Amino acid sequence: MVGLTIKPGRFARTDDARTQASLRPSRRRMLIRAAEFCFAAVLRLAPQRRRFGVTLLMASAAVPLLSRTSAYRQQESIGFDGPKEIALHFMLNALTRNGTRFDPMLRVSGFEEFERACAAGKGVLVVGPHAALTLLMIRIFFDRGLDPVVISPDPEMRAAGTTVTVRTIQPSPTFLVKTRSRLRRGELVCAMPDRAEHHGARTVEFATAGGRVIVAPALLHVAARCGARVVFTEVHIEGRSGVAGTISMPEDGFSGDAILNAFKNFIRARATARANFNA
Repeated sequence: MVGLTIKPGRFARTDDARTQASLRPSRRRMLIRAAEFCFAAVLRLAPQRRRFGVTLLMASAAVPLLSRTSAYRQQESIGFDGPKEIALHFMLNALTRNGTRFDPMLRVSGFEEFERACAAGKGVLVVGPHAALTLLMIRIFFDRGLDPVVISPDPEMRAAGTTVTVRTIQPSPTFLVKTRSRLRRGELVCAMPDRAEHHGARTVEFATAGGRVIVAPALLHVAARCGARVVFTEVHIEGRSGVAGTISMPEDGFSGDAILNAFKNFIRARATARANFNA
């Protein structure tokens, strides 16, 4: 039998190295949370009405730091947003998560027709892409006196810049049934139907100027069968110091397939505008 010599402490050092490696992501998250807390605490020194504008001005400077995180790279891979939009998204999330209130400054086009659709008493389904700033539209709905229900895995979701918890429907085998019930009761439901990957025959894929987009159209078909209005929305940075939102309403009487095609065109137009802006 061949002798095997084991140096004292060898395995102890290996275990320590593995332990340290396993702790690195946790330590990184702790550092990020600490930085978010400090940022939110500093912003509380500014008047509430100015916090959004200050954060927008700081977003470009924060890109080099935030771009090192996996969350940033994941959002970047979606292809809808520029670096400043992603940075602003994470900075605003940090304020909301740490209880620092702010008032979004958005120029929203198409809101009047949307309000008339909500006042008609039929359900309204608002859909938009997983763009970084799309959730700011939820806050705008609250500010206009609406009470949206959001399809989200986060049951403690807050409206941006507030401590208000949003009503949610968590993804589950019955979430389509729950959504249908909400729409039939005339409620406002918000969702992001695009997906990171295919889910069998339940998703469709189409090309845009920013790359491929995968959409699960089931919600659109449910809304069409309920006779609910379907509305498309998105939010983006416009110019150097502005944020703009769009609400687009396809014509009445659309079938589920027609609504899906209209949503594809809406996403393509947004992706083309983003590509032209970055050119």
